[in-house]
Amino acid sequence: MIFRNGLVLLLTILLTNIAYAQTGSARIQLNQVGFYPAAPKLAVVTGTTGATQFSVTSADGRTTFYTGKLSSEKSSKYSSTVTKTADFSAFKKSGTYVLTVPGVGTSYPFAIGAGVHADAAKAVLKAFYFIRSDMPLEAAYAGKWARPAGHPDTAVLVHPSAATNLRPAGTIISSPGGWYDAGDYNKYIVNSGITMGTLFAAYEDFPQYFKTLSVGIPESGNAVPNILDEAVYNLRWMLTMQDGADGGVYHKLTNASFDGMVMPGATKEPRYVVQKGTAAALDFTAVTAMAARILKPYAQSFPGLADSCL
Repeated sequence: MIFRNGLVLLLTILLTNIAYAQTGSARIQLNQVGFYPAAPKLAVVTGTTGATQFSVTSADGRTTFYTGKLSSEKSSKYSSTVTKTADFSAFKKSGTYVLTVPGVGTSYPFAIGAGVHADAAKAVLKAFYFIRSDMPLEAAYAGKWARPAGHPDTAVLVHPSAATNLRPAGTIISSPGGWYDAGDYNKYIVNSGITMGTLFAAYEDFPQYFKTLSVGIPESGNAVPNILDEAVYNLRWMLTMQDGADGGVYHKLTNASFDGMVMPGATKEPRYVVQKGTAAALDFTAVTAMAARILKPYAQSFPGLADSCL
């Protein structure tokens, strides 16, 4: 009987602590991933409140580590929302915490630590692997999201909007590789432009960091940073989207209509390259210029690729 009562008490405490840690007030908004110890740390409290102070406590709320004063109430010029700010930048101790405002509630848990954004950085970069178009995602790299290859795009039709004398409508070209777009199975040069530019700029700004960041893709372990491996997968597709006869760049590779909610390997509709455009040509030029510069030191891994981007 004593054992059973003790077990019930223990379970009650555990469940209470879990609920406390997982149920946060939507009125207290902060970075739920976390903060670096020496970085600025802010939370925004929305809605009218008479509270003037806040506290940073352990995730179970039992230990208070830091208290501070809320800012004065501020109004938005563009909505009826009023806010107060909690600045706890001075608190630098590593751990997992919640922020509490009397009368408002408790935030969702957040962490403070030296490598607090490491998992998020890996997840963001690994996301590009999951939207590769024409290769199977193997369980060794994709885990439970493994799937067969999607569109091979080795027999793509030139759409009437993109037809020329040398490539009339219906001409078949090969344009494999690349990433699917955010919400469909098409592949866009302009959308790729901002993404490729962001990845290349990130590598140039933080080369030492990205040289050590491995995210578990098929290329991991080669002599190339994973961020460049992933960019090259899309770059090789982009190069196929230029018409060698006139230098123009097709806007996108697409179905005539969007696919339904099906896996990529299940779609069998014809695919097209559509009208060339200035935006596509400019994005293509900017990306290939960056690629020529950034990939030059990796000529042994990518023979001729940097030169082909000039």
